[in-house]
Amino acid sequence: MKGSIGAFATCDHAMASAILSDSKRFGSFAVAKHKPIDTTVHDDEGRRLIVPMDDSFLAMDPPDHTRLRRMVAPWFSPRAIRQRTETIEAMLEEILDELGRRGGGWDAVNDLSVRVPIRVIAAFFGIGEDNYEDFRRWGGIIGTSVDGIRTMSDLRDFRQMLIEMRDFFDDLIAKRTKDPGDDLVSFMVQAAPDGEPLTGDEMIATCGVLLGAGFETTVNLIGNCILTVLGHEDVRQRLLADPELIPGAVEEVLRWDAPVQYLLRVTTESVTMAGVDIPADAPVFVVVAGANRDPRVFGDDAAELDITRPNSRKHLTFGDGIHLCVGAGLARIEAAATLRVLLRKFPDLQLADGAQRRPTRVVRGMTTLPVRQPVAGAAMA
Repeated sequence: MKGSIGAFATCDHAMASAILSDSKRFGSFAVAKHKPIDTTVHDDEGRRLIVPMDDSFLAMDPPDHTRLRRMVAPWFSPRAIRQRTETIEAMLEEILDELGRRGGGWDAVNDLSVRVPIRVIAAFFGIGEDNYEDFRRWGGIIGTSVDGIRTMSDLRDFRQMLIEMRDFFDDLIAKRTKDPGDDLVSFMVQAAPDGEPLTGDEMIATCGVLLGAGFETTVNLIGNCILTVLGHEDVRQRLLADPELIPGAVEEVLRWDAPVQYLLRVTTESVTMAGVDIPADAPVFVVVAGANRDPRVFGDDAAELDITRPNSRKHLTFGDGIHLCVGAGLARIEAAATLRVLLRKFPDLQLADGAQRRPTRVVRGMTTLPVRQPVAGAAMA
């Protein structure tokens, strides 16, 4: 489908998957030759600031994408993620025990969902809790920036965040160069993918995108999972009766209430798809939220929630092809662990009034999700 502004869009699953898998003809927006807007940002000295979503491997095409993604991929392998599962669950036990001692109500987004990925990402960088609040703020700004900088105030906040993040990671890289540890930054300092050491800008961009993308997607996924489970009593009871269904439930939430609604690609040459001619350098919106409900793939009940749907994992929420989200497995583990520990400790947790969705187009999630414990509801061991 062609829009009035010269952009194209599809919510057809087969076409969406084909576009996302074809990095030769449908490239990243960040490397497009002709952009409708200038996305560069500079500091007070006129130096160009690193914008993680534009300057990292997330926005690159081969061969640069291949070199940088291959370098970080082992940190997100199934084996590496499994090794972190016990630590993630222990962290959740600690957080939920604290919330249980509060009694009454709390916010499942800001008191829980936000805290999980921040601690996980900080551990990747070998960073302690003194930096949690900065990471939370930076991750939120990076994540929401994909929806566009709409006001001068947004631009000032975004620019200030880029400066702070650059200075922080510059300092961390210098420390890890002098005294390396077993964290991801130390690994990058010593890495030489394809025989080329990483530049400082490449390391900052990689750290920034892992922080921003890893934070934003996971926060919204966890929040959407909690909303779905607490909002569907039949789902809650099935998961309480059989926790082995939890990974499948997470997969179905990824399909049914995707934390990412669409992805953007730009044609690198003239393309014809489904009888539609698309010129070179044309933006193409891949509406994954629509593709995830394509009845030709998910059946006539594609709009319904079914936590035992056999092919939920065919969703495109994490993309497809070479740009398939490198942290997808980690996000799945964090969401499943959160549901597992939450339901064990608070089997009767209820939604409270005041839930609000984010006013964003690209990302879908909650800004606040109040919950309450039953009157006698202390956390269960």
